[in-house]
Amino acid sequence: MFHNYIQLKLAMHKRVVINKALVALGSAALFSGSVVAQHHTAEAAPQTDTKSQVAAEAIKNSKRQGIQPIKDGSTAEGQGSGVKQTTRPEAEAERKAVVREARPHRESSQGGTPK
Repeated sequence: MFHNYIQLKLAMHKRVVINKALVALGSAALFSGSVVAQHHTAEAAPQTDTKSQVAAEAIKNSKRQGIQPIKDGSTAEGQGSGVKQTTRPEAEAERKAVVREARPHRESSQGGTPK
């Protein structure tokens, strides 16, 4: 009976040792695979000869270099540049507003509380 107990204990101990070894081996294989995969990412070695990249480089190289000056000598255009660019509709609206204000008119009598 005692002999069977010792054999059972040894068999259980061997299983635990084997299970721990398998878990350690599996986790080592998992981590080593992720380390190898990190060395071959697109960020580490980007492709520089794809068809779309070659086309984009050709378009970029065909453009004139530098910032192109505009008519008034500054180098920026549009909103926030300090350069006022009035469009035709804006100019027409401004002209109509000036004509409207130039016509004689009286102040409206509305605004008071009736008694």
